[in-house]
Amino acid sequence: MTYPKRKILTASLLGFSLIILAALTLDQNLSLYFKRPELGAIWLMARAITNVGLGEHYFLAAVLLYIFARWVRPKYSRLREWSRDFFFALTISGIFLLVVKFCVGRQRPHISPDFNPFVFHPFTLNWDFQSFASGHAQVMFTVATMLSLAMPKAKWFFFIVAAFFGFTRVIIHDHFLSDVIGGATIGYIGTLTALYWVRLWQTRRA
Repeated sequence: MTYPKRKILTASLLGFSLIILAALTLDQNLSLYFKRPELGAIWLMARAITNVGLGEHYFLAAVLLYIFARWVRPKYSRLREWSRDFFFALTISGIFLLVVKFCVGRQRPHISPDFNPFVFHPFTLNWDFQSFASGHAQVMFTVATMLSLAMPKAKWFFFIVAAFFGFTRVIIHDHFLSDVIGGATIGYIGTLTALYWVRLWQTRRA
């Protein structure tokens, strides 16, 4: 397997461009928009479903699928390989995300009364200053990328669903839009990188 340079470069450039655009034009305005009292029902809906993006659900799913395909149904070799790859994709893209969070140190929207998107305290472990990038978006786009590789015909459905759940982080003021775009980019790039490293390790081991 060759390193997917073109896909990663394209995703990086697109992601970076959209992050800058969103930070300069949409981040604060969207946060202020979803502050409106008449949108309280939408906030409650988003709050109720946003934790679909928590990583522990998918780590557990990857482990259980691997156990099932490894010992219960050994003939399901493709499922075993996919669940193994899924686990490493979640791990590696998650590590990328944590490094970015720590280095950037962006303040979360709800900390500032005017939702100022340009407050940074890098190199901190304080949750209030780990807005960029969104971990929920990273997880959902890792899931979407893995599912799209397994079922290519439905790839746009998976990415749209991932974007929907990522956007709930904006509605509840835990992240700015650019944070979600950043998390989505890391999830996609991290997954492709993880798959390359796994294949490279398999080749060298063989």
